[in-house]
Amino acid sequence: MRQDGVVQDHREPAAPDRARTCPWLRRLHRHTSGIAAPDSRLWALALAIVGIDAVWMRIARIDAEPVGFALAAAAVAVLLIAAAGLSTLKSDPPLRGMALGSAFLIAFTVPVAVLHFLAAGLALPFVDGTLARFEAGLGFDWTGYVAFLARHPTLSWWLALAYHSSGPQVGLVVIALSAARRLGRLWTYIRLFSVTLLCVIVVAALLPALGPYAYYAPRIVPAEHLETVGALWHLEPVARLRTGTLDTLALGDLRGLATFPSFHVCLAILTAWALAPVPVLGPLAILLNAAVIIATIGAGGHYLPDVLAGALLAGAALACRSRGRRREPVTALECPPPTAGAIGAADA
Repeated sequence: MRQDGVVQDHREPAAPDRARTCPWLRRLHRHTSGIAAPDSRLWALALAIVGIDAVWMRIARIDAEPVGFALAAAAVAVLLIAAAGLSTLKSDPPLRGMALGSAFLIAFTVPVAVLHFLAAGLALPFVDGTLARFEAGLGFDWTGYVAFLARHPTLSWWLALAYHSSGPQVGLVVIALSAARRLGRLWTYIRLFSVTLLCVIVVAALLPALGPYAYYAPRIVPAEHLETVGALWHLEPVARLRTGTLDTLALGDLRGLATFPSFHVCLAILTAWALAPVPVLGPLAILLNAAVIIATIGAGGHYLPDVLAGALLAGAALACRSRGRRREPVTALECPPPTAGAIGAADA
């Protein structure tokens, strides 16, 4: 204390921000902030799943066919480089959103699909009997519904076409929301997509089912030219996984094995929500995804409880998403903010 009674503050001055004082750290921070969306934690999760896949495949003695996975990794790298350039060298929010959204969806979906495939090899008992009894308790006749579709081939064909639109619609969401500069909504959609997909895989691994086509073995089935994804094709890879006779895993083999709950239903609801505010496209997306949900039973080969569980999961995800985050400022669309949380804050 000085003699005049004034207390002196002897605290050391705050250490300068290294990111501001060190040029190379500043440049690194600038580039990484442009590719951190939709959430840096999701990028870390994707890398962790890659590690889990590698260890699991090594233990199971399954080799990866390198070409397809190498092409996927190269696509992610190119898209990330493009996103970094579009956030630092030239500000172009729509193109940056398309590149970054596409990069993450590939980087997350491929390792999660591998995990999904490997989890189908766990020797847990199938729950088809329980699902069928629950379906009967709801008063739904699955074989009767499939026979109805077989008697109306045109309706069956259009429903199968709607079912096959789910994958392309994900790309449409990325393009439409990026072009409309609704990047906050795009990041929210991708986060919801990632979380719900992971939940479906965990539940399907613990409660595996072969599906109603295998369980009911209906004598009358639709004969549409479009492939019935959920029919019987998955029985052979599941059997090989469970008997340990699968030696090589190729990227083209990674097709859905989950029955309960239905991710197609979950994805249809999330996609309809994401595109709903887009003029013209929004109402069409709602109608199309309503058809996807209906088609999931026949073309997708799902029990009614699968559909209800998928809808419940999507509804819970939408209800639990953060509603209190501030909207992304206009300046954030022109210059990437320093953190992934700020980039994904908007839910416009």
